[in-house]
Amino acid sequence: MDPNLSLANKLALWLDLMLVQSIPIDSRRAIPWLLWAVWKNMNAVIFASTQESLGSCPSALVRARRWSPPLKSQVKCNIHANWRNDKLHCGGSWITRDHQGRVGRHAREAFTSSPDKLTAELRVLIWILQSMQDLQVQEVVIGSDHCDLVEAIKRPNDWPRYRWLLHQVTALTREFPLVCFEIESSASNHVAREIAKSVMRNSMFQSYLALGGPSWLHDRIRQESAF
Repeated sequence: MDPNLSLANKLALWLDLMLVQSIPIDSRRAIPWLLWAVWKNMNAVIFASTQESLGSCPSALVRARRWSPPLKSQVKCNIHANWRNDKLHCGGSWITRDHQGRVGRHAREAFTSSPDKLTAELRVLIWILQSMQDLQVQEVVIGSDHCDLVEAIKRPNDWPRYRWLLHQVTALTREFPLVCFEIESSASNHVAREIAKSVMRNSMFQSYLALGGPSWLHDRIRQESAF
């Protein structure tokens, strides 16, 4: 393969191999999974340890249309902050799953009003990182459908209004051997979104932490994790 080819062209060549009939069908079917494994491992290297390294990978490339599992050594934690306006409380949630899509725990919390959506997202993220610490999670992939949250974490100097909150996030991420951030679509983050929405929709202001996923989202969790 020509080393001067762009990444897009290299990927296209690999995917074209799936149409070559002389290649065994099992080998052709393995190509997308091999590319996915390479991409996930690259993320683990790029995002490891340092805040600065988060800017090394374009966020558009990690936007997911479907929920994707973490590596075997990692926990995937999907998160969401349900913010409506600067007067109302907002709901926060997280749900963890392993490399086989099995739910570990989920939690829900009510937060006092925040002046804007990003402030709410950062407050929820701080709570989640503290929760992961308390649960002694070592390697975590944070999946969020709020692009500005990931952009602010990647380039905190460009977001001076949120300096104090971003400082807390940076300090917390340094306590983990590895923290990755992935941008989700609303579809691939549906379960976390629904849990967060239930705080205000059902006036569930009392926080809780539970094993497994909520029973009322059982079918959706199964569908979302059917990767």
